[in-house]
Amino acid sequence: MSLCQTFRQLSFNTWSFLEKARRISHQPLEETVTDNNIVELKLKHTHEVLTKTYNRLQEAVTGADWQWWFTNRKKTAWYGVRIQAKILKFKTDRFEALNYKNQTDVLINDATTNGLVPLYCFYAHWPLSTSVQANNCRTFSNSPESYGCSIVDAYSIKSNKGISGSDSLTSVISDAFPWSCLVCCQGTIQDPSTDLPNRLKSFIDNVILEGKTNNIPRPQVLDAPPEHIIALIQGEGENYEHDDRNLAGVVVVIDNDG
Repeated sequence: MSLCQTFRQLSFNTWSFLEKARRISHQPLEETVTDNNIVELKLKHTHEVLTKTYNRLQEAVTGADWQWWFTNRKKTAWYGVRIQAKILKFKTDRFEALNYKNQTDVLINDATTNGLVPLYCFYAHWPLSTSVQANNCRTFSNSPESYGCSIVDAYSIKSNKGISGSDSLTSVISDAFPWSCLVCCQGTIQDPSTDLPNRLKSFIDNVILEGKTNNIPRPQVLDAPPEHIIALIQGEGENYEHDDRNLAGVVVVIDNDG
């Protein structure tokens, strides 16, 4: 199974899990879904996915972010994003913690300081009888289940903050893309042999950030990752403690096909 297929499957699995939870009136936590998806990702791609978790004492104040680094088979190109997860509250069909205090500003600042793209990952489910519009995917058909895990750039969330209903399911999903776009989509690149980091940069720059103001940073593909990622890929991650208090963990995704 390819990385693309696994990311899509995990979106469908998340949708199904939340559908069951909604049916029995049980509200899961973000951490439950995040941990389950990372475990499944590692199980299916033992040699392509590396992870490291950090102290999450600051989570209640700032949110718990994950750095995701994407690289090619030779590990000669790297592209990073910083992701904060939010889960839908079934009783209100809102992402109630989305606009909490200054979390979005902190996410953007922490990401741009480290040359990363700030993203939110939304865990969602909705009854198919509702009028939620999820139709931004440009690679696959826009099945609702593919938005079980979906991404929105933090700049869009910030610009909508203060608008009534901006944290509603309908509002958020209208700006969302399936999280599988991180590994499936080509952006505007036509050459199928282009490696994952450059495909992802094209997707971020030309799709996610399409139409955004020019003063929003567009991080570059790097020749090498930061020190804590080097330590992880060299098997020394357990001995390396990151000083970023808002960072819950890191994920490295290696595209062995590129």
